[in-house]
Amino acid sequence: MKRLFFAALAAALMFSGTAFAQLSVGEGSWTAGGGATFFNLSGSDAGQLEKKGFPGNIPGFYFGASLDYAFSTIEGLSVEPGVYIQHYGKAFKYGEATEKKSYHANYLHVPIDLKFAFPTGGDIGIAVFTGPRFNLGIGGNMFSAAKSYPGLMPIEAMWGLGLAVSLQDAVVIKGGYNNGLTKAIRDNKDLGMEDLITHKNSFYVGIGFAF
Repeated sequence: MKRLFFAALAAALMFSGTAFAQLSVGEGSWTAGGGATFFNLSGSDAGQLEKKGFPGNIPGFYFGASLDYAFSTIEGLSVEPGVYIQHYGKAFKYGEATEKKSYHANYLHVPIDLKFAFPTGGDIGIAVFTGPRFNLGIGGNMFSAAKSYPGLMPIEAMWGLGLAVSLQDAVVIKGGYNNGLTKAIRDNKDLGMEDLITHKNSFYVGIGFAF
């Protein structure tokens, strides 16, 4: 399973890099921006964690850039890979802790979307998109499998979908949902946590500027 995941991640990064390179022939457009996001846990064992104090939602923010590349002869169809930095953080008490502690996690977030823009014929454009996402933990105490709180998996895969509204091909308002496909919580014998069925899901909304 791990070999399959790393192979998929490598292929996705290579595909993303290839699409970025196509900008040199004038077929793509960049969008840079950011916004607000939050994640929660789902699965049959998620309730077990929430009863011990793991919060239902952990807020955060993100920023980065994406490339919308028209690879097909079908009008409106494009691929949009991106690279973003995500930060999540919240103070909460877990288990028998008496005081709140600040927990935080940072990710390198790589979405690769297949996007379709509807022909509106005006200054307002509407598009839908879907595709895989790959997250790599790049710092934060939430990745530690400590004795007093559960740790998040530092590498994960998700599948996302969303809606984008563009204004005069210059401003893009985007929102979406990402569903976790891989295990969310690390095994930890000290907390009695092994093979928990949990997945991390996230929601986001943001604004970008096309150029």
